[in-house]
Amino acid sequence: MRHPQTTYQMKSDRTRYHPSYEQNYDKLSKYDFDFSDDSDIDYDSLVTEDDEPVDNLFSERQQKLLTDSLYASWDTDKLFLACANVGIYERIPKEPIVPDMFLSMGVKPAKDIWEKKNRCYMIGVFGKPPELVIEVVSNTVGKERKDKFKKYERMDIKYYVIYDPDLRIFKRCKLHAYVLKKGKYVALPQKNNRLWFSDLKIGLRLYKGFYQKIYTEWLIWCNRNGKILKTGEDKAREAEKLLSAESKRAETESKRADKAEQELILLKNKLAAYEKK
Repeated sequence: MRHPQTTYQMKSDRTRYHPSYEQNYDKLSKYDFDFSDDSDIDYDSLVTEDDEPVDNLFSERQQKLLTDSLYASWDTDKLFLACANVGIYERIPKEPIVPDMFLSMGVKPAKDIWEKKNRCYMIGVFGKPPELVIEVVSNTVGKERKDKFKKYERMDIKYYVIYDPDLRIFKRCKLHAYVLKKGKYVALPQKNNRLWFSDLKIGLRLYKGFYQKIYTEWLIWCNRNGKILKTGEDKAREAEKLLSAESKRAETESKRADKAEQELILLKNKLAAYEKK
């Protein structure tokens, strides 16, 4: 997606950690700063949302799918935060960048999400960058291969994924991913349009199917074997089918019991009539 980039006035170059956030991810020592006081940062001057709509129906569904399936089906014991269309600020917050989706491990939202500095993802507040960002290409002006590529690299975001469903900026392959090595992005190997992030223990793949009544090819999370993570909609549909099947089974059992009772009554009547003779 394309979002305006705005420069904001800052009081100083120091950032601090907010105690409302919990961190338990394995490799956070690199971002272990002194966050005891953030009074020098004027968070109220930052634009945390601009109320701009997403650019098309597919992008809106695709973003929702990427967060929905994680929260509905990802079997992980780690805390994580998955957001769509939410801005990320660098450790010294100046200009936001808004990926279509990001995943950050070992963090959770603050209790007061309405406080200005808690409304979007500020690396200085969370104490670490997200592990992964995803851009879904919808036009040729999003700068996913140039400006955003360099900025995510500079922000120390380990994985950068670009999904180009309509081949707007790539000629052949729709799915591209990069991993940070020695401060530079290098292409991440993929096979049959499938990616695997070994440290996160989750993957991405292309999958044709229905999501919210739209049938097309989607980018969706998967496990090591390529099995896709189910969405909340999938699980609700499965629960409805299970409930319907259980209801039919109960109805069949009830009819069977009624029939057995009627047969027993008929047998008793026949026995009574025979005894009278």
